[in-house]
Amino acid sequence: MTTLPIIGMSPGNSYFKYGVVKELLQKVVEKYGKAAIMIADVPAISTYVALGYPQNRARRDKALPQGNALKNKVKKAMVELGYSADQVIIIDWKNQIENNSEYKEKYSLIEGLYQTNSLFQNAADATTKGILAGAGEEILDLPDSIKIAAHYLLAEIAFMEFAPDFLKVKKATYIYHRSWPVFESYIDGKFDDKSKDYLGFEIIEI
Repeated sequence: MTTLPIIGMSPGNSYFKYGVVKELLQKVVEKYGKAAIMIADVPAISTYVALGYPQNRARRDKALPQGNALKNKVKKAMVELGYSADQVIIIDWKNQIENNSEYKEKYSLIEGLYQTNSLFQNAADATTKGILAGAGEEILDLPDSIKIAAHYLLAEIAFMEFAPDFLKVKKATYIYHRSWPVFESYIDGKFDDKSKDYLGFEIIEI
């Protein structure tokens, strides 16, 4: 397969109700023939830590259960739509990504860009600030919380860099329901002057 669509679903995002998940899955598979589902539940732990939850509660009570709930919605939709595991690949972040040496290498590169490139850092921080603000919880030290929660965004971009090799495709296209300027700028090479024709971005809103 030349291009594989990767549907990013964010743990805790109220947009991903079951009806939306099912229709989104159907649209993407009908267009591309198959899809991968990326739910960054382990990286989302950092978001909840940034919101003030202790690490253990962020993992046990928030990020991982919400990630599992999304996976269950996808599995239910697959059954109802008659899709096989070959047509819809559900990525298991904890077991397939978190400790993968090639993913870790990509993450180090993205983290390095974040630390050394002020344009990328500012864009990543602005995106992260918006996510934290949308949570509707009081944050005592916003600058510090942004730095903690930025891990989620960096992890997602690192995954996309890793995805073509991991999923054995020439191009991985991120599917989301609204614009994601920091990623779109990243794949256009606006931060490092390197255009990335092996990555794409497409908005499909339900």
